Amino acid sequence: MSATLIGRYAALRSLPLRTFIFKSDFGLKPLFIRSFYNGRSGRNDGDARPARRNRDFVGFSNRDGRNLRDKRGRDTRRTQIANDEDLLSNSKLTKVIRVPENLDDKEITIDQLKDDGIINKDLHKAIARMNFPGLTPVQQKTIKPILETENDVIARAKTGTGKTLAFLVPMFEHLISTRTESPYMVKCVIVAPTRDLALQIQSEIEKIHKNNYGLKKFKSIALIGGSNFGTAMRTMRRDRPNIVVATPGRLIDVLSKYSDEYFKYVDFKILDEADRLLEIGFDEDLRQISNTLNSINAKGPDSIRTLLFSATLGDNVQELANGIMNRDECLFLDTVDKNEPEAHEKIEQKLVISETFAESMYAPVAHIKTRLEEDNKFKAILFVPTVKFTKFYCEMLESVLPSLPIYEFHGKVDQRKRTKMVQHFKKAKEGLFVCTDVGARGMDFPDVEEVLQLGPPSEISNYVHRIGRTARGGKEGKASIYLCKAELPFIDTLSNEKNITIKEQCDFEPVDKDIIAFTEAVPDQMELSDALLSLLSFYKGCEQAYRFRFNNVARQIAGSYGYLLGDPLAKMRISRDTASMRFGLRGRSAQDLFDLGPQNSYNNSYQNTRSRNSGSRGSQFENKYGGKSAERKWHKDTAYNTKRANSYHRGSNPKIE
Repeated sequence: MSATLIGRYAALRSLPLRTFIFKSDFGLKPLFIRSFYNGRSGRNDGDARPARRNRDFVGFSNRDGRNLRDKRGRDTRRTQIANDEDLLSNSKLTKVIRVPENLDDKEITIDQLKDDGIINKDLHKAIARMNFPGLTPVQQKTIKPILETENDVIARAKTGTGKTLAFLVPMFEHLISTRTESPYMVKCVIVAPTRDLALQIQSEIEKIHKNNYGLKKFKSIALIGGSNFGTAMRTMRRDRPNIVVATPGRLIDVLSKYSDEYFKYVDFKILDEADRLLEIGFDEDLRQISNTLNSINAKGPDSIRTLLFSATLGDNVQELANGIMNRDECLFLDTVDKNEPEAHEKIEQKLVISETFAESMYAPVAHIKTRLEEDNKFKAILFVPTVKFTKFYCEMLESVLPSLPIYEFHGKVDQRKRTKMVQHFKKAKEGLFVCTDVGARGMDFPDVEEVLQLGPPSEISNYVHRIGRTARGGKEGKASIYLCKAELPFIDTLSNEKNITIKEQCDFEPVDKDIIAFTEAVPDQMELSDALLSLLSFYKGCEQAYRFRFNNVARQIAGSYGYLLGDPLAKMRISRDTASMRFGLRGRSAQDLFDLGPQNSYNNSYQNTRSRNSGSRGSQFENKYGGKSAERKWHKDTAYNTKRANSYHRGSNPKIE
């Protein structure tokens, strides 16, 4: 074997196919990422996972390189890279360039961008008519570098800082400059993690259209789950949009059937809230989308430019960027100071501490009542942990706050109703928007005075996104979180992981008569039980992340049942299996918190039956001569009990033969 070939094999063994874009700190030397693709066949050819939704997905490779045919009988085979020589010849290095900050602190304006010839006059007119006081710091740091180069871009920016416009302006400028090229095909694809964020981006695009009808020729469409697929496709055929805003699942469905018809000329790909996309579990879907767009592109994968916007840049975001970048150089735009906390500096944060969880439930109500006495108009967002608790709590709020419109928003609400609710709350001058963390990202509601949080978020990063719903567009805002003492370890976790310290803290002191009125608003005993049990599941899931002592938290939540019913001795009734397997509570700990009822055990039932019949002749005969049938029944029953317990977390029960 020649020395050259030995060197190539040594390089292959030492060089990982997937390297991180970033290290822990950025130096002045250029960094590189390595990506592989085989011509038009898609990156990592032969190693991609099979499509989850469609085995006949066009442009997507199966793991072992076998032939696949789509619904029309066309061969979609993707061959594996044959040997190491091909692997080296198809490798591509992308240099990552960190853009330095503007040291002269000179403000960049939309007029200056037009005068410098960076943006078109039609786009300038549309932005100017939107009556923004000026470009936000994030927009100043991102728009110009993106427009001055043709490189891929990774941008880190806090929530609520105007990053939507930071990628829409370059996108429209690109459409204007290439308006004569394939004018009736999709040219820009924007991927968002949630339906509501996708609709929010679509709304911002429509605002640009309305402020300059010359830009309306660049039509757009939102492709999201929960909407009618056939209607969306008819709109695609009629309007021939240039811009598609989509959630990953629906975009994959559309690409699997209409990729060649609409998406052959995509040259602009944007991922908004990339960290959230990965948290939800869309990593494989995003790579699948990128591979498909690369494989079907009429000009080749190098023609697709990628913009990735994210509030955080963990290892998972870096790995994703490694897999979807196409250009030779990638700009890294960091608009967040390393030493400053991730939370928006214009948000006044407050911690309200209660003795019990039941008092924490009333604390936001007391605050809202005080605000309504000061000012009749009050517009705020209230975050709560679970869907069931949202439903239950909204019923209580409607009873105790009859003058304030209550909006119940969560993932179980029908998509059409959710869209109407969002539009209505945007226009409203007052109201309380009660939601789970599904509303923590991307939702832009004007004039929200406060963000209230009852309990911690589902993930530590969502705290930043929750409070980011206020202080939008450079305005100031307030954010309060209501916790009982058992939940306070969350505050330490927030300080350690996010460098966020809540300086203003106070104790909540309830008024007895108000508490009594609040407890009388409990709609139904069963709804209360379901809501509190959902909270217990939520806190059990957060136990390790926030370093809770679950027994202490469970005691507070379970104790709220009797407190809210006005009977301190009342307990929620659940089975021993539920207490043990779902919450990890056994023995005395479970008995103190719940009404477990009589012990339901096959062993006890069998022994009781035998003891009742111990004096009978048949029972003595059975004992003396070995009642094998009864013994087999006992073993069978206990085996079933064990199987049922082991299968609980798998979500299905075993079949009994």
